[in-house]
Amino acid sequence: MQEDRKSTGIKKVGIVGLGLIGGSLAKALKHRTDVDEIVAVEPDQASGELAVKEGVISSFSKDDLSILDGCDLAVLCAPIDAIKEMEPTLKTLDIGLISDVGSVKRPVMEAISLPNFVGGHPMAGSERHGYACSSESLFENALYVICIPDQCAVSVTMLDAFEKLIRGIGAIPMRMSAKEHDERVAAVSHLPHIVASSLSLLMANIDDGAISRMAAGGFRDITRIASSDAKLWAGITENSREALLPVLEKYIDLLSTWKDTLEKDDQAGLEKLFMQGACYRDHLDSNLRGALEASSMLTVYVDDKPGELARITAILGKGNINIRNINIRNFRTYEGGQVSLLLGTAKEAVEAYALLKEAGYECD
Repeated sequence: MQEDRKSTGIKKVGIVGLGLIGGSLAKALKHRTDVDEIVAVEPDQASGELAVKEGVISSFSKDDLSILDGCDLAVLCAPIDAIKEMEPTLKTLDIGLISDVGSVKRPVMEAISLPNFVGGHPMAGSERHGYACSSESLFENALYVICIPDQCAVSVTMLDAFEKLIRGIGAIPMRMSAKEHDERVAAVSHLPHIVASSLSLLMANIDDGAISRMAAGGFRDITRIASSDAKLWAGITENSREALLPVLEKYIDLLSTWKDTLEKDDQAGLEKLFMQGACYRDHLDSNLRGALEASSMLTVYVDDKPGELARITAILGKGNINIRNINIRNFRTYEGGQVSLLLGTAKEAVEAYALLKEAGYECD
């Protein structure tokens, strides 16, 4: 694999936008490939300076795209509406291949008709945002969709190099048309964001003060992505409108089916709906990461004594398991309590469970 990465010929990369995706891409390229130089356009001074300080990029500009001149690859990790306005400047620069990471492809590819442009979408993400939340492992085992437009003049050699670079950061390249991409992502990513936000909004509208205290565990898990950047997702769903509206109509029809089945007191019908949903979900490939960040919660029961939290984190750190978030709850003096650990995958949760059980902790 290392030899493949070294043979790509992509030595200088420019990134526009060092947010969650752009920052993670920069870190992955820096630490997992043999790219020699990474430059960036980042309007947030603090983020750009931090990336330079960490050695992830060599330099950055707050707003001058000309820093991309001479790059073998430039990746646009900016909002879709901002990307649409970049074409006049990009066409004046000497760049081998230009791509983007937007979760909607047709609007971008219709707006940018440059012969060296190829649409891209790494199917990895999080409700978190900003360079501070970026990680070099974000793309590990994630599908990375590539959409090649009809007018594309990029050589086969360069496209192969791009795919090898994608494999180098741990992702899995997959080619499809922009139309196919948008229809599929509207279903697996954009609709779930609307559903999660709708559930949160519904609870907010009917909350009598007790609901928010009861809405822990499962409700928090299934509505987690409702915490995503509102401005960003308003732009994504607006640009996804053409593909999103048909699947939203199908979802509304399905909700009507649930409602009708309940009104008829049809227990067999309800069981069938639950079974069909479970069957599809249980056959999904658990080894791939998708557009929605996966996570698993592990609860550890601990005694009320000094050093317990440090001991738990040390055990998992030694096992190379990354803890994404920690919540300590129900502590009373001398009675102990619970430490809730948010882990990246179900596999990591199983491994953490085994390690902590071996160390004498009760977990579930």
